Amino acid sequence: MDASPTALRDRPPRGASPRWLPRSFYARAALILIVPVVTIQLAVAVMFLQRHYEDVTVQMTSNMAREIALAREHPDLADALDIDLGAPPAASRIRFWDLSARAMREQLREDFPDLVAVDTVSVRKRVALGFEDGTGMRFDRHNVSAANPHQLLVLMVATAILMTAVSFLFMRGQIRPIRRLARAAEAFGRGQHADYRPTGATEVRAAGTAFLDMRARIERHIEQRTLLLSGVSHDLRTPLTRMKLELSMMDVPQSAELAGDVEAMERIIDTFLEFARESATDERARVALKPLLRDAAEMAMPNRPVELTGPELDADIYPEGMRRAVANLVKNAGRYGDRVRVSLQSGAGAIVVAVEDDGPGIPENAYEAAMRPFSRLDDARSNTAGNVGLGLSIVRDVARAHGGALRLGRSDLGGLKAEIVVPR
Repeated sequence: MDASPTALRDRPPRGASPRWLPRSFYARAALILIVPVVTIQLAVAVMFLQRHYEDVTVQMTSNMAREIALAREHPDLADALDIDLGAPPAASRIRFWDLSARAMREQLREDFPDLVAVDTVSVRKRVALGFEDGTGMRFDRHNVSAANPHQLLVLMVATAILMTAVSFLFMRGQIRPIRRLARAAEAFGRGQHADYRPTGATEVRAAGTAFLDMRARIERHIEQRTLLLSGVSHDLRTPLTRMKLELSMMDVPQSAELAGDVEAMERIIDTFLEFARESATDERARVALKPLLRDAAEMAMPNRPVELTGPELDADIYPEGMRRAVANLVKNAGRYGDRVRVSLQSGAGAIVVAVEDDGPGIPENAYEAAMRPFSRLDDARSNTAGNVGLGLSIVRDVARAHGGALRLGRSDLGGLKAEIVVPR
């Protein structure tokens, strides 16, 4: 049983990537680019900050420790050393993100075991020390730690942002041809001929050229099939017309049976022409679906009632193709069942036209075979009715021309349920 395009798109393939990874190629390429850049930036920043805040601060603090020791031994030299003597701080105060202050405190404690308090918060850009003997002193912060590397960090971040933006623009230009190829392939799958010219990198151009070759081969195949079926069917009409004329002038008991066989052959030819014609002359238009379904049901079974349910909807479709597809389904349902129901449903991303009957239905394992061209499930049945097994195949081709699918299932009426699913 065919799945709808939405189900096929949402179904995770084997070996799919983890759910936390982005799904688009553009996002994945950006992730591949950004992660190494950010990692390198962080590694450089950590190494630089460790060197700057720890090694340089420890060296400068060691130099300052000698001046502090000199000022403690000779207080009269404190002014010359730019050290202010006074009351000690009440307690140690260091901000938790101040790495250089932490390194400075550890080095000062190593040099002065009697150090009891280090305060870098009370007075901005000043360090206050307190010792066990009750003395205290203050000096400029820049004497024990290098200037904060804000300029270098800002430069690193600004450079990273600039290069990432340039890379994004470059990637966007590289991904644009892939998106154009995807749109052209999607349009061709819906029966439309989108203008496409291969561009981009060598690999993308190769894929685009292969797509154009494939599209040309498929179009030639469809054209040849159409010409073949149309030609054969047209050539058979002349002898059939002559046979009908001769049978009408015959007055023998067998003439009625022969006339029935000729009519069956005409129906087979009409079916061939319908299959060959598909939607070649049909153009998309926005139409009201419910009146179209009613016309299709009346065309297929003019003398029998058909239930029609569903809301009033407008859709952008191939009107003649949809009318022919629904008529085929209604005709099949009326052939094998007494009750026929046509329903219209609308979802978030698709429109579903369902035709159901109360007949014997089709075994589930024969759904795919029933939709193949020239496939008849009852091989022993004679073909006097003109059945060549093209009805469901025509319906599936019409559904695919809309970018949708034909689904078969079991109806609650007891027979077959055929659904034409087309995207909105």
